Amino acid sequence: MITRENYKDVLTMLNTKQLSRIKNTDKQYIVLELHTFNAGSTVVIKLTDNFNRYKNVSDHGNCIFEVDQVQNDLQEFILKNN
Repeated sequence: MITRENYKDVLTMLNTKQLSRIKNTDKQYIVLELHTFNAGSTVVIKLTDNFNRYKNVSDHGNCIFEVDQVQNDLQEFILKNN
């Protein structure tokens, strides 16, 4: 389950391609979906301008954020770890 408290940990699971998509997007929202399996987990991102379509995504343990917030948090994370 992705929460507002642990989503920064989820961001560290993203691969380079996903990070690049977030950095270069012109969309307004990002949907983070966590898929958990016996052998591990994967994170899927969806970039969208349609908030209403994904507004209830948290009912299933996922989250929707404004892209600006995620971009700022990623930049902060990169600066902190370099």
